[in-house]
Amino acid sequence: MRRFQLVLLWLLLGATTLSAQQKLSTRWEELSADEFRHAIQQSKGVCLLPFGILEKHGPHLPLGTDLINVRYAALHAADAEYAIVFPEYYFGQIFEAKHEPGTVAYGRQLELQLLQETTDEMARNGCKKVIIVNGHGGNESLLPFFAQSQLEKPRDYVVYIQHGANKEPNNPLKKDPLDTTQ
Repeated sequence: MRRFQLVLLWLLLGATTLSAQQKLSTRWEELSADEFRHAIQQSKGVCLLPFGILEKHGPHLPLGTDLINVRYAALHAADAEYAIVFPEYYFGQIFEAKHEPGTVAYGRQLELQLLQETTDEMARNGCKKVIIVNGHGGNESLLPFFAQSQLEKPRDYVVYIQHGANKEPNNPLKKDPLDTTQ
């Protein structure tokens, strides 16, 4: 009986491995080292970094609302066009709400240094096109500045900023409704 259970377990594990080889996870943290190498090839080096925050969202929503939403959007985008999705990243700008319970606010230098180290590590692992998907309005100045600062020195990867589906970047070409000039 014991031998039958081991054979059954081996068959089940073998089937799982075969199925995993056919479809790689898009989640960075779920991939084995060997699968990660294949995932980098399959994604052509495209990796998504869902960028949220931990902050108060009124009395009825979780602190991670922006993080949850942007991670969901990134994972579904990666299902449509294969890319590797970095784990939850909540080290964004939230100084205006740092007095609220549950909000996590890091200093400006640490935010920028951590983001630089993260994208550098992503690139070292084969992510040559890093798309930062922003899910938090407070990052709309931080992220373009970070992207622009990538021009400081040559890098072997490129950073793109994608604002979330329900977020609009500041657009200086967009006419303000209060502007009455022609």
